[in-house]
Amino acid sequence: MGDAGGTAGTAPGGAAGGEAGGEGAAAQELAAALLPRIPEMAAETVARLTADIPAYRLLPDSVLGGDLVANTEAVLNLFFTTVAEGRAPTEAELAAPVAWGAERARDGVPLEAVLRVYPLGARRAWELAAAGPDPVADPYALVTGLLAFLGEVMPKVAEAYLREQADLDWEQREHGRNLAGVLLAGRPARRAAERYGRTLAERYEVVVLRLPEAPGGATNRILRALRSELDGNPEVLATFKGEGGVLLVPLAPLAPPGPDGATRRLLARLDTAAELRCTAAAAVAEDHGSIPRAQAEASEVLSLAEDLGRPPGLYRLADLAVEYQLVQPGPARDALARVLAPLDDQPHLIATLREFIAAGYRRAEAAEALTVHRNTLTYRLGRIRLLTGHDATDPTGARHLAAALTAHAAAHRTGP
Repeated sequence: MGDAGGTAGTAPGGAAGGEAGGEGAAAQELAAALLPRIPEMAAETVARLTADIPAYRLLPDSVLGGDLVANTEAVLNLFFTTVAEGRAPTEAELAAPVAWGAERARDGVPLEAVLRVYPLGARRAWELAAAGPDPVADPYALVTGLLAFLGEVMPKVAEAYLREQADLDWEQREHGRNLAGVLLAGRPARRAAERYGRTLAERYEVVVLRLPEAPGGATNRILRALRSELDGNPEVLATFKGEGGVLLVPLAPLAPPGPDGATRRLLARLDTAAELRCTAAAAVAEDHGSIPRAQAEASEVLSLAEDLGRPPGLYRLADLAVEYQLVQPGPARDALARVLAPLDDQPHLIATLREFIAAGYRRAEAAEALTVHRNTLTYRLGRIRLLTGHDATDPTGARHLAAALTAHAAAHRTGP
């Protein structure tokens, strides 16, 4: 790749073949005169960074007083050297500044803050040039070289930073996925966490998540949005497969989950990121060994919520305790499931019963959900009464049919 900022051999000041004109010679003379002041300029630039940008104040002193100052000196030295020599910087010379930009990504410094050092250093260089004691030197001749240098180095630094940030995000995501897999399998994970530089919580709420149905390739977009949101919550361990996933959300010691808990807030942010509401179920694991059991419970609650046609949202066992008990295998469940056996060859009647119950036994809403006339709904409810012996419009019959519907769905999902 050729030198940017002009063709090879073109000076930043605009003269070709290394022979600078009057302005180019003035720029070279001025740059050479400022080379001894580079340590002063670098220290001032870093001091301005730490004063103006909070992200730099979070860096350790060894980085601020060591690497950052040294890197700034090297960049300023490269700029003034290339201007003094009437040429553009080479790819090899730019390799170090580009690598330093990537290092700042690992330090957690935002890209805006990383790039800010360049205009600040350029501004200080301009101030010194404008205040130079030599009346012959024209400080404005420095502008062309200054802009050409910034135009060459800043895009490359930004590209390297973003590439490193993407690698870090992927790395952190893989660490979280691996740790989640180890914990969900019931295996010890502390050594793996130490290897990854992660700290595990003592207690987790295990969340089994189902992505909303989306047309075409929208599912991939939703997954990307969820992963991007979770990247900002590295303490949450996550693993996705197909159209679902499992999240391990840290819980504070002895803090019970509640309607305003961390899990509900996290899922609200995920819904916002996905632009659709997800369905999820959660169960608390009091220690790492109970995580597989909590996942099994949450998975069963999620399947139950879906079988019952519950709207998207977060469910726990307490929300569906009665229904959960009904679906446990045994003679009571089998007896209830047999109540709807006469409807097995008429799925439209089972769908009618499900929508009627979901609508709170309100005929108008159920008919609208089924896109049928109210008279058609009334006829179907009559057929259900004749075939099952229970009336869905009677409180006692309605309770029995609702329980039978839950047991029927569970029996067909899990088998006898």
